Amino acid sequence: MKTLLQLWNEWEIRLLLLLSFTLQVFLFFAGSFRRRNTNTVIRLSIWFAYLGADFVAIYALGFLSRQPDNTMSREKTHQLAFFWATFLLVHLGGQDTITAFAIEDNNLWLRHLLNLIAHVTLASYVFWKSTGWHNLQVLIPGVFLFVSGIIKYGERTWALKCGSLKNTEGLVAPGDDQTQPAGLNGDDINNRGVVRFALRSAPVVRNFFAGCNLVQFMATNVAQMCMFGELGGRHQLLLKIEIDMMYHDTYSKAMVLRKRAGIILRCLSQVSFVVAFVLFLVLVEKKRYTRADIAVTYVLFIGGFLVELCATSLIVMSPWTWGWLEARKYRKLAGMSWFLLSKNLMRLEKGMLWPNAMGQYSIVSYMGLELSWLSRRVTTLVTKMASMVGAGKERLLWISNLMDSKCIEIDREIMESVALYVDGLHSELSDGSRRQWPNLRPVLAKMQSLSMADFGLVLVFTHALTEVHLRTYYDEKKTPAEQDETQEDASSLVGECRKLSNYMLYLLVSHPEMLPVTGSVDTTLEFFVRKVAEYEDGGGKVDLMCGTRKLLEDQISLHLVQPSKETLEEIRDFWLRLLLYAAGKSRGDTHAARLAGGGELLTFAWLLMAHLEIGDSWLRRIELGDTTGGDMRPELAYVFPGGHV
Repeated sequence: MKTLLQLWNEWEIRLLLLLSFTLQVFLFFAGSFRRRNTNTVIRLSIWFAYLGADFVAIYALGFLSRQPDNTMSREKTHQLAFFWATFLLVHLGGQDTITAFAIEDNNLWLRHLLNLIAHVTLASYVFWKSTGWHNLQVLIPGVFLFVSGIIKYGERTWALKCGSLKNTEGLVAPGDDQTQPAGLNGDDINNRGVVRFALRSAPVVRNFFAGCNLVQFMATNVAQMCMFGELGGRHQLLLKIEIDMMYHDTYSKAMVLRKRAGIILRCLSQVSFVVAFVLFLVLVEKKRYTRADIAVTYVLFIGGFLVELCATSLIVMSPWTWGWLEARKYRKLAGMSWFLLSKNLMRLEKGMLWPNAMGQYSIVSYMGLELSWLSRRVTTLVTKMASMVGAGKERLLWISNLMDSKCIEIDREIMESVALYVDGLHSELSDGSRRQWPNLRPVLAKMQSLSMADFGLVLVFTHALTEVHLRTYYDEKKTPAEQDETQEDASSLVGECRKLSNYMLYLLVSHPEMLPVTGSVDTTLEFFVRKVAEYEDGGGKVDLMCGTRKLLEDQISLHLVQPSKETLEEIRDFWLRLLLYAAGKSRGDTHAARLAGGGELLTFAWLLMAHLEIGDSWLRRIELGDTTGGDMRPELAYVFPGGHV
């Protein structure tokens, strides 16, 4: 009976090959799944698979390079293993659904090019060692498979280069006048017209994400953008299609596979793979090799072929493929492509994709109130460990963010509120009107000094105001009749206010790079907690909330805000204003980076504003206060009493 060590030596390379292939299959199916799933376990699994796939393939190549020369050995064990080096090249080429895990990977495409040269050289050396007379039968299929592997690896490097936001060339719509949006004269525009418009606007959208300013846009052809206002009620679907296309352009091989050279190379790669499989079936004498080696080779061939079929189906259902076929009057093929594409559009319309979740974080959690049992225990343990190493007993924001942040599904009401408010802002900028705040006027007047200090302070104080106001709102409705009426009329407003409030604080804590904040988030939150402590009567949970209320009453005149449905509407609208202000100040590259994590509601608002030429990249800007003295004034996030407009 073979010892365990002998068994491991015999099966090590086989297991490495099978593990490498398994990781590739997982990445293919899970690569695009991450854009609609915020589960931490799933994202960590994809990250480990992304890093581990390259590590396993490279380790296997190194293992094969240390095997004895087949031309000098008569052992039958693993004589076929050198043929597997070409499969490892195919695996190093990655999958169509994920070439970059983070946007920074695209900027490192030159490093991947050097890796390509090194790994191809190593694979060539391994394969060269197997070219003895008794291995000529696998040489011919091996050459075809080697060609396929080099092309696949080259595709990955090319895709990383194209995915970099520094690269804005080669974005051409799939036709000339044939793909010009048609039927944009009413609200009954169909999905085909929306997809045509998305294809035409793709170069401009990529420029949005690349951070081009107004002067750079003046040099681009944005004539098709003037028809944006004629899309009727299909703006949301258009934006979701554009975000989806941008994700694939940045994090997959989509840009490569719609270029002529990319299509030719893909066809050559697939043909070479199939020819290698056929030649292996015909030429190779299976009796000369062990059954286990033959079985592993079959798994790699058949599994790789099935993955290529799935990849081809994804290409067929791409909007670019449908546009290309439609522009060239290939009606039957275009109909087949549209059938597959329409299924994806249905998922977009139902909110199953971009953006489908929004983060939530509350100042209540940061102050240590209403924590779950697990969060409380972990926070206590980490705090004790930090104090033991001399880190002090300061609040650990990162552990609170990790344990207390959560994601909720974005409902239709939130999306419609954002879209309607951007349209309303567009109208205000067109007719010169200004939004007034009759119920929140005293609070906004007091907040002017905060707005001049730091946007983070505005978010924290407004979040605390919202939390305190919502907690006491129903207490003001004394009678059951009033409570029923309030529940019926204002429950949706309460939900929207809390979701928007928690979302903006989540962005401040988890993704401050997307917000126009200057100071440290930890410092901002600690400042607020210290101010609350000055108004506390004791140290309990109730005292913390009472201290927060007293702070807000003293600092921003919270007691002058009367609980009513109209006040709730103004609080919701004020949060929408702050959301649009943050979107207008944000950079395009931060939005592109967040696409890999499922996207953000802020990105949806930012892209809609960009289409309407609102934001810091345009002349129509949003500011927190009236800081301009010229004739061209920006739109204010809110209007202070006393004549400011």
